[in-house]
Amino acid sequence: MSIRSQWCEFDKETRKYIKKRDNNRCVFCGNNGALQIAHIFLSRAHGGKGCKENGVMLCIKCHQALDNGKDTSLRDKINQFCRSYLIEKENIIDLSSLMKMLKYDKKNSLRERIIISEEKKEIKDRCKNCRLLEKRQIKGNSIPTYYCRYRKIRITKNTEACKDFRRIK
Repeated sequence: MSIRSQWCEFDKETRKYIKKRDNNRCVFCGNNGALQIAHIFLSRAHGGKGCKENGVMLCIKCHQALDNGKDTSLRDKINQFCRSYLIEKENIIDLSSLMKMLKYDKKNSLRERIIISEEKKEIKDRCKNCRLLEKRQIKGNSIPTYYCRYRKIRITKNTEACKDFRRIK
């Protein structure tokens, strides 16, 4: 699973919270069978975070109408209803800051991956962020390899940075 997919996915605790908050029913039609959690403010396709402020319980029919519905008036009605429901339930005040928080940012994600241990607050520099890194494509293999022009070695995800590490800004 990619890092973006993990960002968009609702984790186990968030799923439990949303089910409990929405009384295990579709918030739009009240149906209690075949439920799914839907992204409301920012969809999964646009990198929307899987969090309690962005998800509601919808039945399969309502979720399908919201995501792929041909009836735009029904889609807009479901979206408006779910947005107002979330604003009320989660006490959302500032929509613009919420939208910034929900959007997946690839640059920040790469910075977060450098942090090895949050408990120790250690930050390890990786050669993957070095200007001397060269991406090579081997014939017959679709996966690229990375090569350090300074140390003249192949780089793996566990390779630590050298003394002459040159960070990309």
